[in-house]
Amino acid sequence: MAERANDFWAEPYKLDSTINTGESEFFPSVSENGNLYFTREDPKTQRGFIYKSEFKNGKYQNPEKLPEHINEGVARFNATIAKDESFIIIPVFGMADSYGSTDYYISFYEAEKGWSEPLNMGEKANTSSRLEYSASFSPDGNYFFFMSARVDSSIKEKLT
Repeated sequence: MAERANDFWAEPYKLDSTINTGESEFFPSVSENGNLYFTREDPKTQRGFIYKSEFKNGKYQNPEKLPEHINEGVARFNATIAKDESFIIIPVFGMADSYGSTDYYISFYEAEKGWSEPLNMGEKANTSSRLEYSASFSPDGNYFFFMSARVDSSIKEKLT
């Protein structure tokens, strides 16, 4: 982590063992209030699961694995949280309604109900490729950037 002051970044430092364990943790996504969402691999199964660590009193709390229905499918990783934590986008491999491989799913959060069942984001975001993961939002939250294996037909023609 690195703090930004004015136009400069301070030296990065490692988060403590609450977040950084001996396991593999990756692809952090931070909400506006500082809560941290990330993938952590289970050492026994080597499968990644999405976790949340609340940021309270300037410190990250013990991470909690998100509910089973958020961590479904064969593999899920690189989740991206909305700034206000109202929704999360999760790349998932191995879902019955997949377009063929890894797809982007969205789940909405309501305080009374918790996380909704993840919904496939459809053909505008998903293809049959496995190369759909590592999404993010613009700093203002108005734009969603995502990886896709789509190739424009004019480019495809030049390649063949």
